[in-house]
Amino acid sequence: MPISSRALFAASALLAGVLIATPAPATTFEVRAVMSKDGSEVYFNPVGLRIEPGDTVRWIQVNGYHSVTAYHPANGDHELRIPERAKPWDSGMLLAEYPAKGSTFEHRFTVPGVYDYLCIPHEAAGMVGRIIVGEPAAGPGTRPFGYAPDRHWKAVPAPAQQAFPPIALIMKQGSVSTHAATAGK
Repeated sequence: MPISSRALFAASALLAGVLIATPAPATTFEVRAVMSKDGSEVYFNPVGLRIEPGDTVRWIQVNGYHSVTAYHPANGDHELRIPERAKPWDSGMLLAEYPAKGSTFEHRFTVPGVYDYLCIPHEAAGMVGRIIVGEPAAGPGTRPFGYAPDRHWKAVPAPAQQAFPPIALIMKQGSVSTHAATAGK
């Protein structure tokens, strides 16, 4: 029995609607936590990353000892620098030698906005990172540092403030390496 052109059109439209409504598969991005051999440099690479809601970031412990911790009052009373509806995370201490070389930590991002994070033992040395999920909507991560002095949160140290790549640069490039973020500062 031949298929009418009307039925074929309806089936095609239905298939196109399903394909358009199907979200793109989530992606996992990798960020490396690094300490130079002499210990003088510590950094996340890339230091800035743009992803989509539903994507995951996997931090890979390359060497040394680090944490991956959201700037959030629940994490040691740090200043809130992630979207207000987002859940904070803290990897705890990641050690390159234990439990295995190349320890990892993952976090799935669902709420759009700017997320600033730190390495607890190396924050004062400027070991921080920034992730933009979707669009950088207004929120704590887009506000100036120290925006809520009445909250008495721990201040973000000056070396950490200077290490964050600009939001506009992350939006333009999608990924910002550590050394590119600080060039020209």
